Amino acid sequence: MTQAPSPASVEFRRVAQQLRDDVHGGTYQPGERLPSAAELANQMGSNRSAVERAIRLVASEGLVTTRKGSGAFVSRILKRVTRHTTSLLRKRSSPEADANREALEAQLQGMGLVPRYFLNVRKEQAPEVVTELLGLKRSGENVLVREERVYAAAADASPTDPGTPVQLTTTYLPLDIAGGTALEHQDPGPLGVHGRLAELGHRPSEFTETIEVRPPRDDEAEFLEIDADNRVVQLTQTSAAAGRIVEIALCVLPAHLWSFSYQWTTDA
Repeated sequence: MTQAPSPASVEFRRVAQQLRDDVHGGTYQPGERLPSAAELANQMGSNRSAVERAIRLVASEGLVTTRKGSGAFVSRILKRVTRHTTSLLRKRSSPEADANREALEAQLQGMGLVPRYFLNVRKEQAPEVVTELLGLKRSGENVLVREERVYAAAADASPTDPGTPVQLTTTYLPLDIAGGTALEHQDPGPLGVHGRLAELGHRPSEFTETIEVRPPRDDEAEFLEIDADNRVVQLTQTSAAAGRIVEIALCVLPAHLWSFSYQWTTDA
């Protein structure tokens, strides 16, 4: 026999739905701080416990973010960013095209947003799984790492406002290929990473992509401004040239913000 939901469960779900309706209906604008739990409880004719539980639920859905000591804020981006894999595959036919960046910029521009990139380039010893995939020695510096943090800002946002974090990508390149080349520069130039690899005689022509949904690590949650109850999508992309993997990119995306579109045809 099915047990009826407890009154407390019914109440917090009612409050959660009211919060969803208020956010989507414009009562609270993107980026706006929500009233305190006590104030919301009073406004909704509820209790503080139900409100706090409801806020945790809608935070896990990505509608709001909570900041320790500051309260809860409506997420600044409420629409999903769609990643169209079909267009990525077409663009990869040209080594000069940075397909991921072009696709992201086009999608954000359609939402009235512009991407802002912050890149860190360094040499280090790769994690064990990356070392194995790249077939590298296990001691000492063996990869060039290009770690890129991507934000989306309103087109008219102040230059001092980076916007909302939307993507964290860590790219690993074998040091015996990338060391001492333009790939060590913050900006590899118009050719992009794949174009530079092609210039070095390692044009990527084989690609794989694995998708995993998982809880965020603490550093990922902090950068992406999400709660520990949220989930992230990790895209592990490998690029190979003449049978050798020459690039591994780990792309971490907040799951509530992204959707993925795939298209294929079959023989008639």
